Amino acid sequence: MRSAAAVLLCLGIVGCQSSLVDKLPVSNYQGHVPDKLNQELLTFNDVPIQSLRGETIHYIYEEDKALLTIVRKLRSARWNWDMNKSDISDDVRVFTCEQLGPAIDMGLGVRTWYAGSGGFVTDVIQAGDCDGLY
Repeated sequence: MRSAAAVLLCLGIVGCQSSLVDKLPVSNYQGHVPDKLNQELLTFNDVPIQSLRGETIHYIYEEDKALLTIVRKLRSARWNWDMNKSDISDDVRVFTCEQLGPAIDMGLGVRTWYAGSGGFVTDVIQAGDCDGLY
């Protein structure tokens, strides 16, 4: 009985993770990172959701694409993102490069998804996009 419950729990957890990945915006990015870095990047999937004043942030690393999506979601479905992709793209790129530049140079792709009403996803920041920024 215990083993059946454990199997169902594991299937539920895996099912939740895969359904969340299924909801991600589509990306054609296909990268590859060294195995050691890949193992380090997998830990992003275990980082608890960070709760900030008006939003939550969590990370989804897709190992098969070497793509990290930073998901920023407003705390209320009634709220809207009051910004445009074109207005913040440079700031997001600079911040992302400062935080993850060496991994990006090794093949990681990083994008930020402002999920929810009025939301958008940034372009994937990839090798070469951080040149001279960090």
